[in-house]
Amino acid sequence: MTARTRMACVGWTIAGAYMAAAIAACDIDPDPADRPDELDYRVRDSAGITIVESGRPAPDSRLGWQVGAAPQLSLGAAIGEADYQLYEVGDATRLADGRFVVANGGSNQLLAFDAAGNYLAAWAGQGDGPGEFRSLARVAYSPGDSVLAGNSRDGRASFFDIDGTHGRTTMLQGSPGPFMRAMGREQDDHIVIDVLPDGSLFTKTTEGYETTGFWRWQSAYALMTADGGTTAALGEYPGPEIYSENVFAEEQRMVYVTPLRHPFGKSTFTAVWGDLVAFGRNEAYEIRAFSSDGSLARIVRRDYVPGAPTQEQQDAHFRERFADLSDDERTSRLGVAANVPMVETFPAYAGIEGDALGYLWVREFERPGDESENPVWTVFDPEGRALGFVETPSGLTIYEIGEDYILGKRTGELDIESVELWGLTRTEGD
Repeated sequence: MTARTRMACVGWTIAGAYMAAAIAACDIDPDPADRPDELDYRVRDSAGITIVESGRPAPDSRLGWQVGAAPQLSLGAAIGEADYQLYEVGDATRLADGRFVVANGGSNQLLAFDAAGNYLAAWAGQGDGPGEFRSLARVAYSPGDSVLAGNSRDGRASFFDIDGTHGRTTMLQGSPGPFMRAMGREQDDHIVIDVLPDGSLFTKTTEGYETTGFWRWQSAYALMTADGGTTAALGEYPGPEIYSENVFAEEQRMVYVTPLRHPFGKSTFTAVWGDLVAFGRNEAYEIRAFSSDGSLARIVRRDYVPGAPTQEQQDAHFRERFADLSDDERTSRLGVAANVPMVETFPAYAGIEGDALGYLWVREFERPGDESENPVWTVFDPEGRALGFVETPSGLTIYEIGEDYILGKRTGELDIESVELWGLTRTEGD
C-alpha cells in the first residue's frame, strides 16, 4: 500500500447530485497513482470529525482488483453424509490456521472444516444449556484465539476455543429499543453483529414487526465487552421499510400477517471498518463511522444521482418475486403488493462490508433496467476515499472479506446451500 497525503479542503458546496468545490486552501496529493481513475475527492475536518467526499467512478470502470473465475473450495455437499449438508447457514469465518467455522442454523451447530474443505467436527448444538443455541446466526473469530457465536433472537453469546471447547456464555443486555423502552424496560436483549479488533462486541436489539401499514422497526446499537458490559451506546437506527396486511385464508378460517419488504425501500446497514463501526442509512450516499468510545469519527459521502421508481417497475418486481409460488399464494401476495405505497427515490446503495485490511465495500443498488451480471461495489480506502468499482460473484452472500479471499454462501438448485471461498487479488499499490 503506498503512502498517501491527505488533502485538507474547505469551502465546498454540493449542488444537486454533483459536488462543486470552492476551495479556500488545499494540500494537493502529489502522486496521481494514489488516486485510481483520478477520482475527485475532498477531505475536511469539522469539530474533530473527518468528512470525506468522493466523486462517482465512471459506470464502466473497474478498480483492477480481481475475484477468481471459480471458487477455490466449497464447503457442504448436496448428497452424502449429513455432516456435510448445510441448512440455514447464517454466517461463516476463516480461522488464522486456515480452518473454517460455519454457523449452521438448521442444526444450531458450529461446523468446522479444515483448510482443504474437509469436514472435521460439529461444535455446540440445539438446546438451552451452556454453549447451546436455539437460533444460531453469527460466528466470528475473536482476538485471543477464540470463536464467538451468537443467536439471532436473544442475548446469548458463547465463546469457544479454536478446538471447539465451550468456555463461557455471556448474556448481552444493553440499551432498550423504542418498544421495550415504552414498556418501561431499562435494558433489552442484544445480539452480536460482529467483533472489533480489540475484542469489543458490536451489538443491537432484535427486530420485531407490525401487523398493518408501512413501517420501519427501530433497533438500539451498542459496543460491549466480552462479559456483557456496555462501553458505548451508539443510538437507534431504523430497519428496512416493510408493508404489512392481515390476510384472511378462507380454507383455514385464519388470519395471516403478510409482511412485504419494499423492493425500493430504505434501510440501515452496518459493518466493522478497521477499528471503527460504520452505519449506513441509504436514504443518501453517506456512511458514518464511530470510534470504540462511541464518538463520531468519520463521515464518508460519494456522489450519486438520485432517481425515482415508477409504479410499473414496482409491480414488475413483485410479479417476478412471486412467480414461483402456487397460484393461490401468488394471487394473495400480489393482492397485498398492490397496496404497497411508492417511495420517492431509489436507495443510494444496497449494503456495506468491511475487509481485513481496513477497506470499506459499499454495494451498488441495482435499479430496474440497470442490473449487471455480477454485484458491483465501490471500494473506499481506510481513510474513506473512493477508489473504484469491484465486482463480486453473482448469487454469493458475502460473510467475510479477507486480505486475499472472499467467503460467502451460495444457494443452488433445490435450495441446497454451500459456503464458498473465492480468491481475491488486489493490484499492487492499492
